Amino acid sequence: MTETNSVSEDLSETELIAVGPFDVSDELRPRIDELELWDVVKQMREEGYAVIRNAATPELMADLREVIHSLAKLTKPDPERGAVKLLGRDRTVDLVATLPKVMAIAEFSVGKGFRAGRFHGSIKREGGEGLGLHSDQNWIPAPFPEHNLLITFCFACEGMTEEGGATRVVPRSHQMRRHPTSAEIAEAGEQSIAIETEPGDVAVWDGATWHGSGPRSIPGTRTMLHATYQRFYTQTIDDFSYLLDDEDYLAKAPEGIRGLLGEDLFFGTSTLSTDIDMEKFAAATAASKL
Repeated sequence: MTETNSVSEDLSETELIAVGPFDVSDELRPRIDELELWDVVKQMREEGYAVIRNAATPELMADLREVIHSLAKLTKPDPERGAVKLLGRDRTVDLVATLPKVMAIAEFSVGKGFRAGRFHGSIKREGGEGLGLHSDQNWIPAPFPEHNLLITFCFACEGMTEEGGATRVVPRSHQMRRHPTSAEIAEAGEQSIAIETEPGDVAVWDGATWHGSGPRSIPGTRTMLHATYQRFYTQTIDDFSYLLDDEDYLAKAPEGIRGLLGEDLFFGTSTLSTDIDMEKFAAATAASKL
């Protein structure tokens, strides 16, 4: 028996009626099998972060790097901060956003019907400073809900190394379901470990996981796409719903984009003379159990 099969059987022991935190729905389970993601599921559950190997091709990452550097030049007032609101601005970003392994782990973490939260490109050069310890759902009051609200995927186009300014995480910190204290932030260097990746890998962590990044001490750049996905009933960080009005864009967009933009949401569908869209309401109610 392979280790992956063992993990799959271990996670399949409980018959699920409604999916609890870190459980996998019966509907999602075949995709986790097909994409060989059970080890990622296990590490996300236990450690709060993981690396998905070979989620994308190195060629796609090279294209993504070019897009981020190009669009960063349009960022005001400081292009050095990177490129903002990237979904829908280049097909390369849309292809990365809808990669099968990314979509499967996003559904595992934040449920069916999840939405695009934020798509931001950062560029860290030699001498670039690190980022302090925090959780990505840092506007949520503690204690955090048991069901995760947000998941972050980070694609380092050139790969990540510790000396290159890698993301640093505190393993198992997601189990605390709260923000780090001032003392814990000060001791981040002792608690955290660097995530190292190759081009095409993606680092991923729970919205409650404490993380930051180290300084870059070597030449070159660390070009990163930070992609967050949110549970469908939360207020997204960025609003991409305007893209649903662009039929030319939608006709060419990859499969899965419409859902990320919120096409299936029933929120705001009522008028002064009509009730909410009950078909969408019923679909969302069913999806919340998966």
